[in-house]
Amino acid sequence: MSLKFGFDLNEALKREEVEYSVLVNLRNSDIPGMPTCITDHQLLMFFRACRRDFEVTRTVIQAYYEHKRSTPEFFSNRNPLAEEIQQCLDNQIYCSLPVTPSGSSIIYHRLANSTASNYFFDNAIKTFLMTMDACLHTDGPRPGIIFLFDMTHVSIFHLTRINLKSIKKFFHYVNYCLPAQLDEVHVLNTVRFFDRVLMLIKPFIREGGLQKIILHRATDDYETLLKDKIPLSCLPSDFGGELESVEELNQKFRKELVELKDFFESEEKQWNESMSLNDEKKIDLNQNVDNEAID
Repeated sequence: MSLKFGFDLNEALKREEVEYSVLVNLRNSDIPGMPTCITDHQLLMFFRACRRDFEVTRTVIQAYYEHKRSTPEFFSNRNPLAEEIQQCLDNQIYCSLPVTPSGSSIIYHRLANSTASNYFFDNAIKTFLMTMDACLHTDGPRPGIIFLFDMTHVSIFHLTRINLKSIKKFFHYVNYCLPAQLDEVHVLNTVRFFDRVLMLIKPFIREGGLQKIILHRATDDYETLLKDKIPLSCLPSDFGGELESVEELNQKFRKELVELKDFFESEEKQWNESMSLNDEKKIDLNQNVDNEAID
């Protein structure tokens, strides 16, 4: 079963101004741990995410596959119909929003209810990462990706459900492995105890990353605050946008996620292809990792 993406490769190459020969060179550059069956679509997403820096791209590809193999709690058995994934989808809202006029992808996430006992942190991260992959599957390489984290229904009790080791693994993936350029993180409807949330995540955020986090209070005018970055045509009606409500968008996205069941199965088989890495060929993952290309 081959790994198939939902975007047109030729259109994406032209849009992102990348020559196909770059993908050929990446494929032939002997990157440790990179599956031989990696697709051109994936190579293009990595290259664009690293701002077209060839050596940084090689480093990030190795880091990506190493992290996926070493973090099975997030990346193994990603069946959208699995009980733990369905439990997350029942109690949380995930959806991908339309691409902005400037070309950025958008992912929205919030809790569906305030019951803390319904929140299982590792499964929630796993489902969020599946949402990210579903977004990349459709949108393909883009100048950036925007996260909208809505804190509606979040209580202090949810913080007791958080695992620090899992936070570290999640931020390592976002910081060093993500095949997309993180643009901004908008935290909507911030709660009074957000300083405690920040205390938990701050040690794992890369230098300069805090500047990408933008806080919005429940009383803020989202239409005004987001219009320069995210137009109303890309926002749910809950925030004065022209789209359907987040609940309606979530129901549609759940169906889209189930339709990607074969994709997730194929993707896992791909990164399992080369489980053992040749240590002599390994790229130094500390080299180039602070390059501004992946900040």
